[in-house]
Amino acid sequence: MLSESPRFNAARRYGWALQAIGAAFALVSLILFFLASARAGDAGAPRLVLPRALGYLGAALCAASAAFLSSGLLALGRRWHLAAQIATREPPATTVEHARAAAAGPLNWQAARAWLEAQFKSQIADPESIARWPPPLLGMLLAALALWCVIALWRAPVEAAFDPLTLKLFAVGLIIAAFPLLVLERVYANIAAELLPEAPQLERLLRVPLTVCLVLAVELILRSIDVSWAAQIEHVVGIVIGIVALEILLRCAVIFFVPFAPIEQRVSLPDSGLAGAVLRLRPPSLRGINIAVRRQLGIDLSRSWALAFIQRAALPVLLGIGLLGWVITGVTALGISERGIYERFGVPVAVFGPGIHVHLPWPLGAIRPVEIGVVHLLPIEFVLPGGESGRSSSVGAARAGAAEGPAPEGADRLWTDDHPFEGSYIIASSEHGNQSFQLVNIDMAVIYRVGLSEQDARDAAYRVSNIDELIQAICGQLLVRYFSHNTLLDLLGRSRESFTHEFQSALQGQLDHFGTGVQAIAVSVEAIHPPPGAASSYHGVQAAEIRANTQISVRRGDATRSLMVAQQSATEDRNVAVASEAERVDQAQADSVLFTGDRQAYAQDGYAFLLERWLTNVTQALGQSRLVLLDYRLNPQSMPGLDLRGLGAATRDMPGVYQPAPATAPAYATPGAPVGEDN
Repeated sequence: MLSESPRFNAARRYGWALQAIGAAFALVSLILFFLASARAGDAGAPRLVLPRALGYLGAALCAASAAFLSSGLLALGRRWHLAAQIATREPPATTVEHARAAAAGPLNWQAARAWLEAQFKSQIADPESIARWPPPLLGMLLAALALWCVIALWRAPVEAAFDPLTLKLFAVGLIIAAFPLLVLERVYANIAAELLPEAPQLERLLRVPLTVCLVLAVELILRSIDVSWAAQIEHVVGIVIGIVALEILLRCAVIFFVPFAPIEQRVSLPDSGLAGAVLRLRPPSLRGINIAVRRQLGIDLSRSWALAFIQRAALPVLLGIGLLGWVITGVTALGISERGIYERFGVPVAVFGPGIHVHLPWPLGAIRPVEIGVVHLLPIEFVLPGGESGRSSSVGAARAGAAEGPAPEGADRLWTDDHPFEGSYIIASSEHGNQSFQLVNIDMAVIYRVGLSEQDARDAAYRVSNIDELIQAICGQLLVRYFSHNTLLDLLGRSRESFTHEFQSALQGQLDHFGTGVQAIAVSVEAIHPPPGAASSYHGVQAAEIRANTQISVRRGDATRSLMVAQQSATEDRNVAVASEAERVDQAQADSVLFTGDRQAYAQDGYAFLLERWLTNVTQALGQSRLVLLDYRLNPQSMPGLDLRGLGAATRDMPGVYQPAPATAPAYATPGAPVGEDN
C-alpha cells in the first residue's frame, strides 16, 4: 500500500522545500552569471560588476538547482499519486479541504494552496504524469544552462582589474556563503533514503557549490596578493562544473531510450558520480565500488581471481617499478654537444663529457647539463620592459629562405627599410654650436659560446641564469656609453673593423669581470645608419631647412624694416613735441611780459589805460567797420549815434576815474545808426 510507504508519506514534507530551494538556487545563479559576465563601461552594463569567479559559483548553483527542482517535481507527483489512490476509497478530499478553508477564513494560506492544487489537479487526467517527463526535462534544461554558463565564462574576454581589498571582501563573502550550503549538505546527508530517495543525490550535488565557494575564496585571496598562477584555479573549477553539468545532462537524456520505472521505485535522474567520488573528504571505498558495479552490471568483483591477483601483486609491482625508476636516475646520457657537472650531495665534484655516465641516483647525485662547442648568434636588439622585442620581425622570419632561393627580407641591408634586429639609440650631436642628440639604428649580432675549460662550464652553470639576457644588457650599456661620446658623422666615417674589435674587447672584458665563462668569438655589425623613417623624408627635411632659413631671413628683414619705421615715427613725434613745447613756452613768456606791461600801465594811468584798451577791443570787435568819434555836444536829432551813457553810470562811483559832464547826446556815434534813448 502506498499509504504505508515512507517516501510517499514524506513527499508533502519535502516537496515544497525542494522546489523553493531549487528556485532560489536558479535565481541566484542567473544573477551571479549576469553580473559576472558583464563588462564595466559597456552600454547597458550594470553598476555592480562581479569577478568571474562568482560566475562559476552561479553555474554550480544552476547544476544543483537541476537536482532540487527535479526532485521537487517527483515528490509532488508522489503526493498527488497517493492522494489519487486515497480518493478512490474515501470521500473527495477537496470537499473536506474546502470546508476547512471556509471555516478558517479567506486569509488562510494553507487553504489557498490546497485550492490551487485542487484546481491544478483537476486539469490533469493522470496525477502521475507530473512525475514522468517534467523532472528529466527540467534537469536537462538547467544542466545545459550550467554548461553554457561555464563555456561563456571560459570564452569571456579579460575581466576588469579589481583592487586587493575588493577581492578579499568577495573572498569573505564566498566563505560566508559556504556556511548555509554546508548546513543544507549536512541536512540532506542525515535524511534517510526511505523518506527521500533523492537525499544522497542532493547531498552529492550540494558538494559542488560548497567546494566551489571554498576554492574560489582561496583563489581570490591569492589574486589579491598578486600570485600569477591563481587565475588558473578558475579554469580547473570550470572544468569540474562542466563535467558535472554534462553528466547530469547525459543521465537525464537516457530517459528517452529506456522506459519509466514504476512510481514506487522511481528516483530523480540528476546525479553526479564525480561529485560523489572526488568531492569528498575520504578516499573512495572499494567495497562501495563493488556494490555499485554489482547493482548496475551484475558483476561481483570480489569473486574475480584476476582482480584478487592484481590486488595482491599491485603493491610489490609498484614498489619494484618505483625502485627501478629511482635507480635509473643514476644513469645519464650526454649528447655530443653536451657536458655535465656532476653534483654529489649537492657539491660539484667533476665535469663529465659526452657519453653515458653512471652515478648516484637522485637526489644523492645529479648532473647539471652544460653545452660544449655550441656557437650562438645573438642579435642585439631593443627589448621592451615586458620582454617583447621592439621589432615585429622574428628570428625565424629573418633567417627564412633556402640557400639557393631568393634572399629573405631580413637580408635586405638598405637603410630605407627596417631591419629585423636593429635597435635605436640616442647619439650625441652638435647643432648651431649647441649640444643636441640624434637617433641612430644599429644592426649588430654577437657570436659567442661557453668556454671549453671545466672552470668555464662551472661559471656558466652556477654564475649566470640567462646568458642571452646578460649579453643583451652588457651590449646595451656599451652601445649607450659609446654613442654618448661620438657624433653621427664620426660613427659613420669610422672604420667598421676597428669599431667591432674595440667593442668585442670591451664585451669580453665585462664577461670576464662577471665570471660568466662565456667567450665572445666575434661581433658582427651589419649596418649603422639613421632611422629608416629619415630616408623617406630626407629630401623633405632638406627643403624644409632651406625654406626655414629663407623664412628666417625674410622675417629678420621685415623685423629690421619695421624697427626702422618705428624709430623714424618716434623721432618725428619727439621733434614735433619738442617744437610745440618750445612754442608754448615762448608764447607763455610773451603773454607774461604783456600782462606785466598791462599791470604797470593800469597802475600809472588807470582810466586812460582802460579807455585805450576798450577802444582797442571795440575796434577789433567791429572788424572792417569804420569808427567815427562824435562829440556829445552835437545835436542827437540831426545824426545817428551810439548811446554810451550807460558807461558813465557804471564808472561814476569808481575813485580816480574821470567823470564827464552829463549830456543828452551820446559821446560816440557811428554813421547810419539811429539815435534814441534805447540806443
